[in-house]
Amino acid sequence: MSIFDYFRYKVIFDKETPHNTRIQVISYMGMRKMTSEGITQSYYYKNSLAKDGYWKKAANIIKAKAQSAQNILFLGLGGGTAIQYVSKDNPNANLVCVEIDEVVIEACQKYFDTDKIKNLKIINADAFGFLADPQKFGITIKFDAIFADLFRGLFFVEIPDFNLFLKQLKILTNKNGLILFNYTFKKGDESGVQIFMQKTKEVLGNVESEILRGRIETDNHLIYSLIK
Repeated sequence: MSIFDYFRYKVIFDKETPHNTRIQVISYMGMRKMTSEGITQSYYYKNSLAKDGYWKKAANIIKAKAQSAQNILFLGLGGGTAIQYVSKDNPNANLVCVEIDEVVIEACQKYFDTDKIKNLKIINADAFGFLADPQKFGITIKFDAIFADLFRGLFFVEIPDFNLFLKQLKILTNKNGLILFNYTFKKGDESGVQIFMQKTKEVLGNVESEILRGRIETDNHLIYSLIK
């Protein structure tokens, strides 16, 4: 490889998918990232941009609020960035990830090292279908932490029934466990943030949040509840 190849913007994975339209993995200056519909979804976990992003912040919240977690559920895989950090913080924990898109799973295993996470089980399924009947997918346990990171493009996927979604998450969470959402809102949409947090509080009983300001039109809100 020449020095020019290192600086060249290169698409190393490119597949169409009915779930995200198009998934690409892009390499540039030693950096690797995944894009969905042209929007950056994840950076390779060793990249400094990943460590400065919401993925590391989410892992830190799980580490602080769900200490000694033994069973952790991820809804949405992306580039597996947050899972990599959580795995390193919890090397003995059982990690389960539900991801609807086979193309995302393939890209992660080829270019983001998720196949090297020995304590990770990936279930290729729709997250809402999984929550309706986890036993159908071989899951009979409850979780100490759940991280919902379900995106298409810039925004969280459409939730068919938000109250039901929250109740299903609560049922799957152990007492004193953590439920964490990565949710994006357009900058200045304070009413949207408050509505989301109020609905979450009504079902889960409490809610806190941390904000990671985005560079474009949205901010990432890491919204979480501890189940009593």
